[in-house]
Formats: sequence, C-alpha cells, structure tokens
Amino acid sequence: MKITFPQIYGHHYVKMENKNNSTRIQLDFPARVQILGGKNIRTRYDHVKEEQGRYLAGAAIRVNAEYELCLTDTWYPAGDGQIRLDRRVECVKSAEKKGIRVTSEFRMEDAEAKSFDDYQILFPGAFYNKNDTDEDGMDDYLGTFEQDYKDDRNPGLLETVWCSGSGQYTALIRADVPSADETITREQIKERHFLLDTEIGSLGFSPSSYKMNEVILRCDFPFCERNSFCLNVDGSGWAGYRKMEQGDRFEISYILAFGQAEDLTEAGWQVSKLQMDRILQEDAAAPFTMEESMECRREMTHNSYREFPEKENEPAGYFVHFSPRKSYGKQNILEYGFSGQQQMLAYVMLRAAEDLKDGEYRRRAVKTLEFFMKKCIHGSGIPYGLYDVDKEDYIFWWTGVLFPFQYSQDRNELEKYLGVQVVESILPVAEELKKHKGNYTRTMIESMYYLWLCYETEKKNGCIHEDWKQAVIRFCDKFTEIQNEDGSWNRAYTMSGEPIREPEMWFGCNRIERGSGVIFPIEVMTKVYLETKDEKYLNSCIKAADFICRYYVKDIKYIGGLNDTTHKKSVKIDAVGVMFAMRSLLFTYEICREQKYLRAAEKAAEVLSTWTFLWDVPYNKGTVLGDHGFKTTGWAGCDVIPAGSYVDTEFIEFVPDVMRIAQYCKNPYLAKLAKIVYLGMQHGTSTYRDMYGYKMAGVQCEGYMNSLWLSDSENPEFSGAVAKLKGDDNDTCNGLINGQNLATMHWFLDHYGTLDVDTVIDQMFSC
Repeated sequence: MKITFPQIYGHHYVKMENKNNSTRIQLDFPARVQILGGKNIRTRYDHVKEEQGRYLAGAAIRVNAEYELCLTDTWYPAGDGQIRLDRRVECVKSAEKKGIRVTSEFRMEDAEAKSFDDYQILFPGAFYNKNDTDEDGMDDYLGTFEQDYKDDRNPGLLETVWCSGSGQYTALIRADVPSADETITREQIKERHFLLDTEIGSLGFSPSSYKMNEVILRCDFPFCERNSFCLNVDGSGWAGYRKMEQGDRFEISYILAFGQAEDLTEAGWQVSKLQMDRILQEDAAAPFTMEESMECRREMTHNSYREFPEKENEPAGYFVHFSPRKSYGKQNILEYGFSGQQQMLAYVMLRAAEDLKDGEYRRRAVKTLEFFMKKCIHGSGIPYGLYDVDKEDYIFWWTGVLFPFQYSQDRNELEKYLGVQVVESILPVAEELKKHKGNYTRTMIESMYYLWLCYETEKKNGCIHEDWKQAVIRFCDKFTEIQNEDGSWNRAYTMSGEPIREPEMWFGCNRIERGSGVIFPIEVMTKVYLETKDEKYLNSCIKAADFICRYYVKDIKYIGGLNDTTHKKSVKIDAVGVMFAMRSLLFTYEICREQKYLRAAEKAAEVLSTWTFLWDVPYNKGTVLGDHGFKTTGWAGCDVIPAGSYVDTEFIEFVPDVMRIAQYCKNPYLAKLAKIVYLGMQHGTSTYRDMYGYKMAGVQCEGYMNSLWLSDSENPEFSGAVAKLKGDDNDTCNGLINGQNLATMHWFLDHYGTLDVDTVIDQMFSC
C-alpha cells in the first residue's frame, strides 16, 4: 500500500492506496479527541516528515487556553502487506486534569463493492459475516451494524473486512498487547462515561456515512462501545477515559494488514496466523501437571455419585451441578447430555476404573447407565433429558440458563438467580416451552454417543452390554427415519420424534436455523455405521455433512451449538456450533475419505481459531482471576451475545478433533491451536496446590468473566455469568467440565501414551 498525506487548509490527512487503486483507505481526521464531559476535537496533522522510510506526523491539540495535547503518529511498513501506526499522546499544558479518549476512523473502500452488503466482516467471537441467520438484513442481536468491542472481549485483538467482489481483505489490529487494567466499579457502570487507569482500548466497525460502498474500521483508546450488551439488553453505550495532566502520556500501536483470500474464512485465518506469529505465547500451562489435574477431576467426580435404593428403579448418577463454594448442592436432578452429561461421566469413570484398578469406579458408572437404560429412554427410542429424583419424574428443557425455571415460578425469586434483564427476556419463552414434552437434539446425541463409548470400553474389558448397543442402534434408526429431506435435523423433538418449531425465537425461523440440529448426530451415526456396515447410516451422514457445507461453512454461519441463551433468540452464532460442525465433517471424512469434507472440517477449525484467545487478558489483584493467576490464552468465547466477555469450558472436548485435522492437513498452526486450548483450559481448576477458594479439589467453573456482560444489576444475590464484574468466575460447576477434560486426556493416552502435548505434536508430524 502506498501512503500519502495530502493537505487541506494547510493541514494533513492520511490516504492509502494499493498499486491498482482497487483498495483505498482514508482518514479525513487522523485523530478525534473526546474530552470527558466536553467537546470532541477533530484533528489533522500540522506537519509530516519522512525519515528512512517512516513518516513522522504531529499535531498540537488545543482544548482551551489552559489545556493542550501533543499527538505524534509514526507510520511505516511493518512487513509484507502491513502498515503500522505507533501513536503517542502527551499532555503538554494543563491547569487541571481532564479525561480524554482518542478515536481514529479508517474509511475503507473496495473498487468492486457497490454497497455495505458486498463486505463481510469477521470480528473474533462477536460478529461473523453479518450476524444475520434469520436473513432479515439486520444483525440478529444488537440490531445495528455499528459495533465496537473492548480489547478484553477480542480474542485476537483484530477485526477483518473481506470484499466478496474483489477477494481482498483489510484487517485492523491492535499491535501492542494490553498488560494492565483497572476493575470497573458499579458506580462507574451507572455513570457510563468515566475515568479509568487502563490499557484496554477497543476496535469497531460500521457502514460509512460518506459513501454507500465504504465501510468504517475504528479504534478507540481507551475503549468506547457505542452499542453493547455489556450493560443491558437495550444495547447502551459506554466509554472509558484516560486521566491526563501536564507530563502524562500514553502510547498505543495499530497495524493495517492487507491481502487476498478466497473467502472470509481464509481472510480471517490469514490474520489469525499473523497474530499467532506476533503475540501467541504457546506455554499457557497452569501451575500443576496434567496428571494432577486428572487425579483431582476424577476424585471430585467419583465423590459426586449418589444412588437412591429406596426409589423406583434405584436412580443413580453423578450430581455435578453446584456452586463450587457450596460443595455438591442439592443432588436431585440427573442431566443426560449437555451440562450434566451422565454418560460422558460414566465413560471417564470406566476409564479411571481401568487405570486405578478400582472396582467401585466401575460399579458406580455401570449403575448410572443401568438406571438410564431402565427408566430414561422413551418407547420411541428417544432419551429423556432430565430426571427429577425427588419427584420421580421427567422434566424438560430446563438446562443451563433455564435451569432455575425448574425450581420456581415466582418472578422475584427467578430474578435473584438470573437477573431482571434475563428474566424479562426469557420468561415468555419459558412459559411457551412448558407446553412441550421433548428433548434437544444435542442432548439426545450426547447421551447416545457416550453410551456407545461406554459399550466399547466395557467390551474391550470383556463385558458386553448388548442392551446398550441395541439402544444406540435403535436411536440411530429413529434418527435416520426423522431426518429432513435436505439432510438436516431439527433443534428439538417431542418424545415420539415430532419436530418442535415453536416458539420460533427458540427453535428457529427458517431452514438453516430450524435445521441446526444437523451438527450433532453424525458423531454417533458414524459409530453405528462402523459397527453394522449398514449403508443407511453412511448415507445419512453424507446428507447431513453436505447440508453443513452448504449452509454453514460456505457463508461462515455456524449456529446452534448451545441449547440455551440469555437472549430471547436461542439459535445463535456460537463457538460450540463451530466445534460440532467441525467434528461432524471430520467424522464423515474418516468414514468415506472424501477430501471435500476434510477441507470443510479444516475451514471450520480455522474459524474456531478466531473464537480462541491468543493472549492473556489482564486482571486486577483483588479479583478471583487476578489473585490466582488465571490466563486466558487458549480459552474460547461462548457466543456472539457476550462476545469475549465470557469464556467457557467446551473447547477442551474437541482438542482431539483439531489435532486429527492438523495431522491430516499437515497444518502446524492448528496443532498450535489445539496445544494452547489443552494447556490453557486447565486454568481455574482447584488442586491441592491452589484450591481457588472452592470446597474441594477438582472443581472448575463453567466460565469466567473477561469483561462485563449485562452488568446493570444491583442484586447482591445474583448467581451465574451475567451481572458479574471482570475477574469473577460464574460460580457454577457442572458435569460437562470434568467429563470433557478427562475424555480428552484419555484420547491422548490411548493414541500417544502420554499427556505431554509437545510429545504428541512431535509424534503427529514425524509420521
């Protein structure tokens, strides 16, 4: 890119063009300075000087007769297709301290674009393509395309815009890595605009108000979010300001990266690799060994077991859904699939029984599965999702965020656990769901997939449970029968197998939303195909994989991984949707060896990298995460609503899938991705070295707060992920967490004989 500094009225602005003039970037005002409680000052450079290929540009910014700032920008090439901006702002005169925020808006125009519709945007963990899976032409969540995200919500410290007409992309990157932050208080949240001692800025984008075919890329320091779910469901904006008096200064750097890509996935992947090379610290290990992690997780899970011989059919299982500060909790709900994951826990406990030569581990696991087989499968072959031991009856839908609705119909009480905003949004949905008796597709598949792994484990050890095997086959037969003609499956079904479509905001309003159950069944279908060699299961997998390729991979619209949400629109773009789509494509490739499915799986893995933190968010001392040295590298954001404000524990289960794709495709960057997830996602686990303030070792919370999310709350009893402060955990432990971790550890041991990830990667690429 060629950079020039044209003059207007004796002052300079910035203009960049590539060789064929197909991409232009312009800063009409290189900086805008917003004074807290005062004016917004648009600034052009007073002078520009070239020195050894660098351009030094400066401006005096006079706020009034008694307050003046000096802006110094240095522009220079920073590598192939990159331009770097190093910025210094200094207060050179002041009678009193003021709060300031500095903004730059890059007007980006591609010659092949006719309107904003021709641009696709990838903002890691927050915005993919247009965030519009209901296809109404508007962002599904914030309802606006003017969006900004704080750096601590940005897994890659970047944003990428790709033009579908030319195939060219432009990325705006925060070049330096923030290393300090100050915890935002409840009082500052109320103020909305406030002074803050922080290194956290923000990046953003919006359609241009100048030209139809432009898009704006924006950076602010400190941060500014013009529309955000950080505070409330209304999308209120807020901003931080740097305190500046004479002698104070700050420095910050940005990179503009340019390139060519076949699609938005490839553009995002190229920029992710750039950041991996620039900022990624691969050693994200927690201060304990993997062997210690395995021991503590096994012990906690084993001790969560409870059985009820006095009840009908003798219910039994692992009751791991509690506040880690209050031990195991009430222990009365058995969750099959999703956050409870009884079959997954039974599987890892069977594996523990092998290693430890402990028959009690096996007895408890088998008894858990025996109750499931006796009582929790409907006559249709479809499994129930939840069983209430106290009531000796099934319950429906109330997993995750909806869990409190199982216990209370009282709005005031619900607000204690979910907050006013979430109850306001979700209560109408909960009332509608009460009319249906059914189960989520994800929950059903997880139940049956891990039941099959339990069957294989027991068979290997000389004990064949034919009834377990037949239950899974019967279930897969039912799912081949109810598969939609286009290859998809619905998000949820009644217990007899009828698709549930209402309410639309929960189960989807069109083909790609309603059919997002398609990302789950392949994992169990492939198992049954390999056992039976019945072509109907193979054909079912291929039809489903083709649907995933056509509707999700192509336009980077991965949706539907999570059953629940804090937003009234449940079918959302989320990280778990990418994970299951990736796994399904990989498993399909492994049974039919068609390269198109491997390539699609690799593309999904590349998108997954954009959900994953490549750096460590700074936390204040005095917070849970700051006091215990929690690191975010390797953690993935949950979904686009909180963006990176909230990271959760799901990715660890899919590390083996990323590893296999990396090996098949000889892709060392994906191996790096798998490594940082495997190591980084041990952080937050209580061990005998550091109990994290929890009741026992082996506890890890479901998620952690990198920033704020729906934080307009004064309710001191609130529990969960929203309305927390940065540096909090979500105060929730569930069975999914240890099950996923232990399952992945056993995969490493089974295939490579070690828990050391570097040894595994060496073996992978030496073949």
